[in-house]
Parts: sequence; C-alpha cells; structure tokens
Amino acid sequence: MEMYKNDSSSTSLAAQDMSSVSRKTNAVKSKTPRPNAKSRSNKNHDLQYARDSFSQQIENQIKQNKKFSGSNRKNQISINHLLDFQSYRDSDEYHKNLKDDRRRGSNSGSRPRGTALVHLRGMTFINVNYKFVVDNRRHYHVQELDPNVPVDTSDIIRIIVPKGNACPICLTDEPVAPRMITSCGHIICLKCVLSLLESEVPNAKKKESSAVVEKYRECPLCSSIVRKNELKPVLVNNIDENLETPKVNDEVALTLMARPQSRIFPLPKPLMNYFDTIDHFPWINQQNPDCNQYSRIFKGDLAYLMDMYEFEKSQIRANYEEEKLLYGEDDTYFKMAVTHIDQEIANWTSKLAEEVEEKRPTESTKPVVLDVENSQSYFYYQTGFNSATAYVLSPLDMKVLKTSYNSSYTELPSSIIAKIENIKYEYLTPEASLTKYKYLSHLPLGTQIGFLECNWYHNEFISKQAWETFKEDLNKRSKNSSRKFKREEKNRRRAMNEEEIRTRNFYIRENTGRDVDDFSAADYATMGSLSIVDNRELPVLTSDHHSSNNEHSSGGDSEAEYETTIWGTKIRKADVSEQPSDEDDWDAEEMIRKAREEMERQERESGVSGKKKKKKKKLILLSSNSGW
Repeated sequence: MEMYKNDSSSTSLAAQDMSSVSRKTNAVKSKTPRPNAKSRSNKNHDLQYARDSFSQQIENQIKQNKKFSGSNRKNQISINHLLDFQSYRDSDEYHKNLKDDRRRGSNSGSRPRGTALVHLRGMTFINVNYKFVVDNRRHYHVQELDPNVPVDTSDIIRIIVPKGNACPICLTDEPVAPRMITSCGHIICLKCVLSLLESEVPNAKKKESSAVVEKYRECPLCSSIVRKNELKPVLVNNIDENLETPKVNDEVALTLMARPQSRIFPLPKPLMNYFDTIDHFPWINQQNPDCNQYSRIFKGDLAYLMDMYEFEKSQIRANYEEEKLLYGEDDTYFKMAVTHIDQEIANWTSKLAEEVEEKRPTESTKPVVLDVENSQSYFYYQTGFNSATAYVLSPLDMKVLKTSYNSSYTELPSSIIAKIENIKYEYLTPEASLTKYKYLSHLPLGTQIGFLECNWYHNEFISKQAWETFKEDLNKRSKNSSRKFKREEKNRRRAMNEEEIRTRNFYIRENTGRDVDDFSAADYATMGSLSIVDNRELPVLTSDHHSSNNEHSSGGDSEAEYETTIWGTKIRKADVSEQPSDEDDWDAEEMIRKAREEMERQERESGVSGKKKKKKKKLILLSSNSGW
C-alpha cells in the first residue's frame, strides 16, 4: 500500500513538472523568432536519431525478456518539435515556385489561366472528331443552330472516320464491316464484337448479368459498356491524314472559304452560289458540288443504305474464305455477322417506311439567298480539309491580306500559296467561339484549331504598302518563332543526351555491379564505344610512299614481302602460298598450326619494334566446303 502511494505521488509530481515545462516552452516559443531552414533540418535529424534510439531500446528490452511499459518516461518520445510545425504552403519555397509558374503561364505557348478545357466523352467526342450520314427525312434544325448538340444515334446511318483505326481484338489494320461503339468511339470488326458479346461471362459478374435482360460486355480498350443496339456502321476514309497536314517551312495552298451566318458549313468562294440549291445539309453522293470535305453531316437514303450493307456482306464472305483456307476458321461468327446485318436492314426498312411529320418551312428555315456583298457572311482561308484539325490562316495574316486588297473580303483571291513559318494550336472554347473566332462558330467546342503563320516577305499576294505597314509586327513574330524553334531543338538534344546517359548508367550497373560514381574517364573510354578494335597489325592499303613509311615504323620489312592487288594497294604476302585443292575436306590441325605460327611471328615483330606487348587476340577459323 505504501508503494502504491509513493507511485501516485511521483506520478503527480511528474505531471506538475510536465505542465510547467509546457508553459515555459510556450513562453519561449512566443519570444523566439521562426527558425530557418537549417535549424529545421537539424531538428529533423535529431528527431530521426531519437526515433532510431527509441526503436533500438524497445528491441533490446524484448531481447532481454523485459516487460515494455509505455508509461515509463524512458519509453516516451518528445513531440515538442511539433510546436514549430510549418506547412509547405506557408514556406518561402512554395511561394517562389508559385511565382515561377505564373510567370511561365504568361507565355503565348501555354494555356491562359482561367481558361477551362472542354472535356469530351461518348457522343460529344464522336461529334467533334467524326462525320455522319443521317436519315434524310429529318431536318436537324437543332444541329443547324448549335453544332455542339450530337445527332440522335437512332438517326445515324453511318459514321465517317479517317484511316488508321485498327481492331483491338483481331489487330487488323483494315477492319471488316467495322462498327463504332457509341459509348466511347472505339472501332471493332463486326465479327469480333459479336464474338465478344457471345463470350462467357466472368464468374465475378454472373449474378449481375443474370439480372440484365440485354447482353452487354466491356470495351477491350476503355471498359465502356458495349451493347448490340449501340453499334453503328463505319466508313473508313482512305485519304491519308498525314498528307493533309501542313508542315512548318513548307509551302501550302490555302482556299478562301465563305459561310453565311444562317449556314452550318462553309463552301469555297467560287461555289458560293450553290448555297441556294443545298437544303440544310448536302447528300452523301452529291457530286456537283462535292461537299465531302466541307460539311460534317450528310443525308442518306435507302438506296445508299442497301449498297452499304451489300458491300459489308461481300467483305465478310471474302474474309471467311481467307481465314478458312489459312486457319480452318469455323463459320459460326461469320453467319452471326450476316444475320446481324440482315436484322439491321429489316429495322431500317421498316423505319424508313414510316411517315415523318414534317414542319412547314418558316421564314427562318427557308433557304437563304446569299448576297456576296452581305456583311453577314464570314470569310477565312483554310487548308487540310480531310484532317481532324482545322488549319486556318491566323488573324494577323488575314489582316495583312485584307489590307493588300482594299480592305474588302470580296476582292481576296480564291486561293493563295504561302510558306508556313509557324503553327499555333488551340482548342475551340465557348469564350473564343463567341468573341475572337466567330467565323469558326460552325465547329463544335473542343475542336483543335491550327493557326498558320506565314512568311510574306517577297510574296506575290502581298502589296508593298501592306508589307511596310505590318513589317515590324511580322519581323517580331518571325524572331519569336525562330527563338522558339531553337529553344525546342536545344531541349530536344538535352533530353536525348540525358536519356543516353541514363541508359548507359543502367547497363553499367547491370553488367558490372558497380556504382556509376566509381567509374573514371578511362573506364568510360574503354566501354563507351561499340566499334571493334583489333590491335594486330593491319595490311597496308596505302600508296607506295605511305607503305614505305609503315614498313619503316614496323621494323623495316622489305618490299618483297608485299604484293600489289588489282586495286593498286599493297598487302603482305602469305608465308605459305595457297595451292588450289580438289579435295572438299580440310585439315583442322594444319589450320591451327598455321594460326599459331602467325600469332608467334606477330609477337616477335612487336617485340623487335620496341612497342608495348599487346593483348593476345583470338583467331576465329572459318571454313567451307566450296573448295576454292
């Protein structure tokens, strides 16, 4: 009992001591200034040392079979260092890096602060990047007013995509009867996607699939939901997009495009009169004029739909015959693909037979007669029409051209040729579409725009007066572009050198087991080259004057030991003349003996010349049964 009282009194005294210590610590903290980085690093080092000591103490107590008591003062860790805790946001380093980021963000090449990016997924992504063939019975007034509204998937007959989409299942570069998954935009062969839908359900999802009426699987690329009724036929445009993409320092032909405000697609200036004959959107098979490069939405009928499905059937049959001949492929999924196409034909036939209630055209929906002099039309130069990126002439260049032609868009030439100096890429945002780039408001938000900056020095389409007016701005832009390319090239070379050093250091550690810091310059010199160096004497391949010098330096060999080849060079004669042999076999012992004699002779010659003894090299003996 007495022992218990002594323990409690000592505990109370310890508590009083701790409280007084904490009060003193707080008082000292309020008087002392904030420690600098060096003092904080020292405290962190002391803290780590205290933790290591505490861990070692616990381990020693356990090894000695002693009870560990957390209430013992020896087993406690001081947390007074937390009184001086400072978050990273309050440090000087954070504010310095923040200022540097803001300074970098002010450059023209980076995205301005506060500009929101347009996130695309599903049909919004498909609407921005691809073109559509739709049911011709609809008017699509909503799409005429707002290009950001996707077309209803039930009205889409076909989706037009650029070349270069491979099937993720069979890995073919030319998908057979391709289908697009409207939930994500990926393209798969019809046979492959049907086999995916018919595949066995994983054990983890059997309960979930039993409760779902319609079969579905996940996209092999992005795990989006794949359903049979959400697959749309695809038309692959065989035009290579790389040929349509303009490049810096190349000359490019630009076409003057015109678009009235009441239209959702532009036409070249010589074809402006056709706006009166085109109702809303052009037909997919229209030839006069051919609008496949300019419009995003085309109209299709039953005849086009039947031709599309017949072509897909022929593709499937040809693919089946080929795979049956090569791999002995079963016809299960091929029959399933043909059945799926027949079902789609039946669905479209019944749908197109239905009558659609057409609204009478009002004043706003009637075709607008285009007036060339009307200020309600937009004009701009564009190139690379089959590319996913819209390449247009920059506003400054457009201003220079307009000044050269009496500040009138109607007097601008229909096409021009200029050398590209720089290309600035930008995504179309709501703010830019409504303010800076109204002439591009027919494109959906999120479209990538490539603004072409051209070199107009001594260009035939620019007048001298216009050049003198904008000379200072154009030269300043040229210098900035040149400085940018030099900086990018410097960064590219530095990145390549750093990658080469990392790769070399990796192989050094893997092959030698040594640290890179332990290597000297001599070590790098011996292992840094990939060339094969043979320290033996090489045959003389120079003229007589140089060969005599080489003979003198190697020990004064006589001229009789060399012979002239048919090319006029000197080579050493063989010690033993080779005689043609009619036998196909060869004597291995004789060849080994000759090789040893040759190595001994070279060692003697190197010793006579006073040179340092070189490392022996292995001789590889090659033979053939040709008998020459």
